[in-house]
Amino acid sequence: MEKCHSGVSWLEPAIYRIRIQGTLDKDWSDYCSGMTIEHENDPKREAVTVMTGRLADQSALVGILISLHDIGCPILSVERVEAA
Repeated sequence: MEKCHSGVSWLEPAIYRIRIQGTLDKDWSDYCSGMTIEHENDPKREAVTVMTGRLADQSALVGILISLHDIGCPILSVERVEAA
């Protein structure tokens, strides 16, 4: 099996967008490395929280994902928006 070689460095800062099911209070922003927390409300589906922000590297991203998992937030998607 081959390793993935994408040409993207996961050791450098980048802007990420994380979508979770449910509503996460905006007070969690400081705990989540200052990510912006917004809520999407669509009457046809459950509430979704969108977190967007610059993270130092992939290990910072993994730390936030683990924290969200630990507090019971279903993670819907994670997207690397751009290098920071």
